[in-house]
Amino acid sequence: MGVFTETVVPIFGNLLATAMLLSPFPAVLRLRQSGKLGDTNPLPYPMTCINAIGWVVYGYTTSNPYIFPANILGLLAGLFFTLTAVPLANRKAQDQIAALLVVASGYFIVLGLIACFGLGPTAAARMWGTSAVVILMGYYVVPLSTMVAIVRSRNAASIYAPLAATAIANGLLWSIYGFAVGDINLWLPNLFGSVIGALQLVLRFVYGVLPTGDAAAGGDTAAAAARGDEEAAAAFARVHKASEAPQVGVEERLDSSSNLLIPGLEISCQGGGQSGAGGSASTANCESSRASSSAAAAAAAAASPPPLDSGQQQHRAAPAGAAL
Repeated sequence: MGVFTETVVPIFGNLLATAMLLSPFPAVLRLRQSGKLGDTNPLPYPMTCINAIGWVVYGYTTSNPYIFPANILGLLAGLFFTLTAVPLANRKAQDQIAALLVVASGYFIVLGLIACFGLGPTAAARMWGTSAVVILMGYYVVPLSTMVAIVRSRNAASIYAPLAATAIANGLLWSIYGFAVGDINLWLPNLFGSVIGALQLVLRFVYGVLPTGDAAAGGDTAAAAARGDEEAAAAFARVHKASEAPQVGVEERLDSSSNLLIPGLEISCQGGGQSGAGGSASTANCESSRASSSAAAAAAAAASPPPLDSGQQQHRAAPAGAAL
């Protein structure tokens, strides 16, 4: 039982802790590719570094080899995450990260001086253990604030169930190991982390995932845009139809005027085709009628708005030529 709890359990605890600490890697790689931070909060990345540093120092003071692996990897990963996010963040976030790192550096320097010149090995180890627990508890403030927001919005979309389950298992393993070696600095914060993970799963089960307001607003906007496109198309069709109707009416009026003027001219001239003086008078009347008809046709052509193409002009000029 001692070998299992003091050797096997911390080994699996390191594996799960490493998986949790490296879980932001895909998101950070996407940030590097896109060059945009988007809605990502960069503050947890330097907190990962600070938390890992606290536990690495505690591992040195207690000579516990099982504390190093996951926390060393977490420190390196946190540095990578932070250095990736800082150039993409706005000025306010950059100032916050800078202030956090400066304060944390000063904090560790002060504790190091106290441990070196004011405390013995046992007291120094106790001090570093307490410091690591306090930092880790502060690290858990973020999930607690997130859970409060989930209860208020009744939407647990921000909880990733596999990661919460991993946090539960990781906390339980380190709690078992802490109880086995009698180290309260190990079992207390990790037991608290397991409780946080369990609460996250409960909230996920109770509230589930609801559509966000932005998605609903996006759907309404798309529907409104579709309706606007349909209305614009209908209005364009009405305007296009109205613009074509007068042109058809003008053409019909031109056709009817040509058919009324020119056939009448032909009939009067044919009817007046007699010999002698009467024939001469009729011929004069026909010529006068032709002149009047030509003048009327010219005036009608000048008054018509749309110009006719060459084919239409030839078609309508043919009867006049035949009459002449």
